[in-house]
Formats: sequence, structure tokens, C-alpha cells
Amino acid sequence: LINSITSTTIDETTMFSQLPPANDDDDDSSNHAANNASSNLPWHQKISRALHLTILLTLSATTFLLFLQTQAISLRLSSTQSQLQELQHKLETSTQDIEIQVEKQHDLTVIHMAGTFALLSCLISSFHMTAHLRKMNQPSVQRKILAILWMSPIYAVTSFLSLVFPPSAEGYLDILKNFYESYVIYQFLSFLIAVLGRGDRGAVVRTLSRHADHLDRPYRCLYCLFHPKPEEGGSEAMANAVLLECQVLAMQFVFFRPLTSILGFVLDLIEGDQVGDEGSGSHVSWSFFYSPRFFVLLVENVSVFFAFAGLLKFYHAVREELAWCQPFAKFMTIKGVVFMTFWQGVVISIIFHANNNIDDDDDDGNTSSTPNNNPNSITSPQKIQSILICMEMLLFSIAHFCVFPAEEWEEGYKIRYYEGPGFGFQDFAEDVSMIIDSGKRSLRARKGINREENGNIGVGNGERVRLESFCEENEIVDGLNGSNRVAPSSSSFGSMDDVVVGTDDGVDQKALV
Repeated sequence: LINSITSTTIDETTMFSQLPPANDDDDDSSNHAANNASSNLPWHQKISRALHLTILLTLSATTFLLFLQTQAISLRLSSTQSQLQELQHKLETSTQDIEIQVEKQHDLTVIHMAGTFALLSCLISSFHMTAHLRKMNQPSVQRKILAILWMSPIYAVTSFLSLVFPPSAEGYLDILKNFYESYVIYQFLSFLIAVLGRGDRGAVVRTLSRHADHLDRPYRCLYCLFHPKPEEGGSEAMANAVLLECQVLAMQFVFFRPLTSILGFVLDLIEGDQVGDEGSGSHVSWSFFYSPRFFVLLVENVSVFFAFAGLLKFYHAVREELAWCQPFAKFMTIKGVVFMTFWQGVVISIIFHANNNIDDDDDDGNTSSTPNNNPNSITSPQKIQSILICMEMLLFSIAHFCVFPAEEWEEGYKIRYYEGPGFGFQDFAEDVSMIIDSGKRSLRARKGINREENGNIGVGNGERVRLESFCEENEIVDGLNGSNRVAPSSSSFGSMDDVVVGTDDGVDQKALV
């Protein structure tokens, strides 16, 4: 078919090339001549020409159909691609939603765990305080203990609430914790004073006056509070001045600590924690030392120093009189809460700060999307600190239960010493030693029986003496009546071979051993 079409086309081209060129003036005549020439073509050329036109039309139609199908396929592919993109977007959205839900569940689990520890701490402290209320034998002393025992529940509850509430509420909760910390420090000093005087301030002054020679003079700035002056009233005036000085130094912390906490909170709101976010360099590092926050921290630390100076001055003056109630252990359970929470927060901040610096080096400073920088995340330093405090307050409530027993203030109370947890190695060693000693005694006994067969010695009128190898030094057995007799030492005789045994008639006889 292709060959016939080609030959027909060649013939037509040859035929038309032989025709004379057409002019513009006789178009009608040329068209008429062409029609006549085409009508005069043979039939086989007409058929081939018709077939050629049919094939061209078929190819054109096929091409058009293929074009339409291609366009339809392209539209379908674009529609499918858009559906795939939409499905991928939905999948990513659902994945993010699932991750958010998993993170929320994880945060909720951690919060529940922290709440459980906080609840147990509150229950133990409540039970402990109830025991003191039931056995209120020394009200002037136990009232101070009850104020101290509130420390663990307050720390646990405020830390748990900082996990539940937004980060903006954490500043208010810190003010409450810091106030009660300072209040407990003063209450501990009042507790020591109450233990020493049983509510009688005069008894405390008289006890201190016995140590007047070892007391340091009070600060000059406090002389306006003393009457009479320490130099004018003798040892009791000095003792009264020292006692009043210790109380003033501890009491000022109760007032300064909340003020510094409030000022620090206000500065956080004003500055927005911009320290360290404005850039790196010496200017930023040195600017902190002339910022208001630095002066607030300076005042706070000076106040803490004077409070502990007063507390330690009183304790060192009367530590012998207070030794029976173990004040150092009690103080450690109180200050341990503050020290552990403070230094623990410092260590966590340093770790997270170092981690953020590493992320800055790796990601060119783009760490805004990391969960550690999000204060709402459970993995932020503030949240981790709150979780650890909730757990630790359970341990401190148990420690308070041990060092502040309610039975301590009953008549005839004796100090109870708690044995540390062990594996019983000492008892096991004692049992092993007992078994070894028993085996040694049995061995000596068997050796004595063996010697009995060859160790019988005739004495006088048929008396027999049996020497036992397991007897004590200078001890022999009377063979007549079976009783033990202690012989004199060998220095009483000429040699160790001479021993004296008694008989039933009281006559001493000499036996050769």
C-alpha cells in the first residue's frame, strides 16, 4: 500500500510538473483544465488517490484521538498528583497530630507521676503533724516543729502546680517558696531557743551567761536594741544581747527574702530575660554586673549570710546543752531542701545551656524549634526542676518523720539510733566463727580421749589420775572422785613434771607426769 501510494504520488508530481505555468489572469481556465485532467485520469490512479486521502484522514483522526487521550491522561495524572499531595499533607498533619498527642500523653504521665510523689509527701507530712497534735506534750517546742514540717508539702505542691499552670505562674509560686524558706530558717532558731528554755526566755539567757567568756560581742549597729548594754550589765546582759542579735539576724532574712524575690520577678517581666540574648561578647557578659538583677542577688546573698551567721553563733554557744536532740541532723533536713533544690537547678541550667551552645554550633544558631527552648515543654529546665523537687520532697518528708519524732517530747524519752541497711555480713561471720570454734573444741576432745588410753598414771593406793589435754593451764582431773583440781604453777616445784593431786583422805601425793 505504501509503495502504491508513493508511485501514485510520483506520477502525480510528474504529471503536474509537465503542465505549463499558470497566470493570474486565467485562473478559471487553469482550474477547468485541471478538473478536465483529473477527470481524464485512469481509474487505478483515482483509486490510489482516494486511498491516499483516506489514509491521510485516518492518520489525522488517529493523531487527534491520540492527542485527546494524551490530554486526558495528563489531566488524570495531574488530578492524581494533586490527590497524592493532598493525601501526603493529610498524612503529615495526622503524623504531627499523633506526635502531639503522644507528647501530651507523655507529659500527662510525667505530671501524674510528679503528682503522686507530691501527694505521698503531703500524706506523710500530714500524718506526722497529726502525731504531734495528738502528743502535744511540749506546746512551745512542738508548735515550731509543726511550722517546720509544712516545708515539704509547700515545696511539693508549688512544684506540682508549676507543672500544671502556665509558665507565667511560676514566678508567683517561687515567691511563696522563697518566703517560706526564710520563715523556716527563723522557726528553726526559735525551735532551738524553745528547746533550751522550754518557753522561758530567762532560762535561755542564764544558759548563755554560763558561756559568756566564749561569746563574741554583738555588732555595733545593733547596740540601739540592747538594754542594758553588754558592757554594763555583766554576763547576763551579754547573753541577752547575743540572743537578741541572733534573733534579729535571722528575722531580717524573713523580710528581705520575699522582697528580693518580688523584685527579681518584676525584673523578669520588664527585661524579658534578655540577658545573653542580645549577642555574645564582653559587653554582654560585663553588663550583668551593673544591672539591677546583680544588686538584687547581692542583697539576697548578704541577707542569707547574716541569717546563717546568727543561727550558727547561737548553735556553737549551746551545742553541748542541745546535743541530746540532735540539732545538726534536724538542720540538715531543713537546709538540705534549699541547698539541694538551688544547686540542682544550677546544674540543670548549666547542662541545658551547654546543650544549646552545641546546637548553635551545629545549626548556625537556629534552635528556636528545639523542645528544650520551649518553656511549655516537659523537657525544659524549669519543668525538670519541678519534677525532681516533687520526687525529693517525699524523701525529705520521710527524713523529717525520722528526725522530728513526736515521742521525743514525752517524759523519759531515750534517743533511738536507727541501724543502717545492711546485708548481715557481721552476723554471718559470727556464725562461721562459732562453728569453727565448736570444731576446734571437738578436735581437742577427741585428742584427749586418745590420750586417755595411754595417759593413766598409778598413784599411791591404787588411785588413778587422768590428765586431759583439753584442760586449762595448771588444771588436772582427780582420778578418784572425778573433780577438777587446780594445781600450783610450775614455779612452786622443781620441774613441770611434778604435780600434786589430792586424795579423799587429804594426803598429798606426788605423781610423775
